[in-house]
Amino acid sequence: MNNHLTTLAQLAESTALLAGRQLKTNQPDWGKIVAEQDRDVKVKADKMAEDIILTQLKSATDYPILTEETGWHGDKKQQTAWIVDPLDGSFNYHQNIPFCCVAIALVTDGTPIIGVIYDFNHDELFSGVVGHGASLNSSPIQVSTITSPKSAVLNTGFPARVNYSNALQETFLQGEQYRKVRMLGSAALALAYVAAGRADAYREQGTLFWDVAAGCALVKAAGGHYKLEGDVFNAPITAFASNGRLGL
Repeated sequence: MNNHLTTLAQLAESTALLAGRQLKTNQPDWGKIVAEQDRDVKVKADKMAEDIILTQLKSATDYPILTEETGWHGDKKQQTAWIVDPLDGSFNYHQNIPFCCVAIALVTDGTPIIGVIYDFNHDELFSGVVGHGASLNSSPIQVSTITSPKSAVLNTGFPARVNYSNALQETFLQGEQYRKVRMLGSAALALAYVAAGRADAYREQGTLFWDVAAGCALVKAAGGHYKLEGDVFNAPITAFASNGRLGL
């Protein structure tokens, strides 16, 4: 593997581990809601974890950083950038539902090339570099070999910004093709599970780039495929991913 990519992947891993361990340790305090809008919530942890990640990435590279909480840091016109969701699954974190994570991606021209996702509740570190493979706690992972939707698991979700009735209808129509449908409450983890072969496909409308960038890199690195519809940097997008045998 390119030594530079290896170094950047290791930086993302160490940063995700540092933030994730603090999220786990401080959950009773950091899980408090600090803002609510419709169905969306912000918890103290969102900003606390972001501060940790920004400090680590800024100290080691000059790449601009796009984060969920405070937007762009640095020159967003640069070709390569970090895309960060400091806590994907904030409401799960608040409710002490153990499906949330730290997600860090590196993208070039809007295309994810490195993806790191740390599930701190289960101490699972997913890491991948496109073209060089993916791992879970340093052991190689690959997408599943399922070829029929009737035997497959579809991961999906309903972002707070979407119309639930429309999303429900679309999901039920999609779900009829699959053996099972699962909603974890974290797009990043949903994609990591596809990369690890725990699920076989993923679809979600109205998501945002920081929710899925790291997971898309992981899926691609693990041998699967993904597709993003929409302007990844400026609007909600629709994301699709699969093991590459089920289509998109």
